[in-house]
Amino acid sequence: MEFINTYRSGWENRRKVMCFAFGTRCSKVLFYLIMAVAICVFAGCSTVPRPHQSSTHEQKLASMAEFESDGYYERLPSLGKKGYFVKQLAPEVYFFSTGTYNNLFVVTSEGVVITDPIKGKGKLLKQAISEITTQPVRFMIYSHSHIDHIGDAHLFAGDGVQIVAQVETGKALKGYKDRNRPIPHINFGTNYTLSIGGISIELIYPGEGHGKGNSIIYIPSRKIMMYVDTVTPKSVPFKNFAYTVDIFSQVAGVEKALKLDFNIYIAGHLHRPGTRKEMEEVLEYYYASKKASIDAIKKVSFLDVRSKSKTRDMERLFGEYLDAVAKECYQILKPKWKQRLMGFEAFTKGHCDIWISYHRTHKAP
Repeated sequence: MEFINTYRSGWENRRKVMCFAFGTRCSKVLFYLIMAVAICVFAGCSTVPRPHQSSTHEQKLASMAEFESDGYYERLPSLGKKGYFVKQLAPEVYFFSTGTYNNLFVVTSEGVVITDPIKGKGKLLKQAISEITTQPVRFMIYSHSHIDHIGDAHLFAGDGVQIVAQVETGKALKGYKDRNRPIPHINFGTNYTLSIGGISIELIYPGEGHGKGNSIIYIPSRKIMMYVDTVTPKSVPFKNFAYTVDIFSQVAGVEKALKLDFNIYIAGHLHRPGTRKEMEEVLEYYYASKKASIDAIKKVSFLDVRSKSKTRDMERLFGEYLDAVAKECYQILKPKWKQRLMGFEAFTKGHCDIWISYHRTHKAP
């Protein structure tokens, strides 16, 4: 009882103090109402509204809205359990593809000539050749030094296999010291003719472009060519024009290739060979992207970009200007090319960047 009386006495004193503080007389009911409000506030009954957080569904919708739709594309065929397919292009000449990479090989009465043993696919290439012939591999031709195309060359080296490549490819491989990419035995300069079993294969170096040493492999009697990485059929070139080292020379190389008499070409990528018209179409895109970059440079003003920019970082400002020029270049190309060639949305702005850089550092528009 003493505790209860003390507890009641404490609340009564609090009531009197609070009423005094408000300068009014107040009843017990009013006092308890004030206390209830105070307790509610300090206990968190009153909360500050939180900023709106998008639901997962809303985030997905926003992401879909930002996604730029695909243009032209081709579906990859099923490779089945084998993981590859082979197609005869002409007497003695075969096309080998793993869907996204490809090469060719030539079967003669004196042995087999292979090209570019694709990294991770060498065993499949061996199996494919064994399905067609029991002849051994006699020559291995490198189109260029890049590891994705010749990374399984070691599986075919030895046993008298002669490796042929352009001089610059040989120099690069000596520097890499990669056991998976053996150094060539035969290094040619501008031209070399390999003859075996009645078939002549011409190797032509059109100059720098995709990389030093990147060569054309041409079989005149079958009107078939292999020119890797620069002109994939029905596709814009890969990122930054396939990481070109010299865009001017790369265009010149495609022009030289088109002077040869061929009907079919192998590009090193895609599930199928290309036609002469398809190479001409890709070259037309090279020309169009160059022109679009010039038009964009003339249209986009650095001063306009600076007036709208919020940055104080001069390097960032210049980056914003170059991005604006590339975006304008992309917009110029989009109506005609998005529905014609694969990879437009992925790589075109990068192509514009390459041409813009070329005009700034090599030849003014």
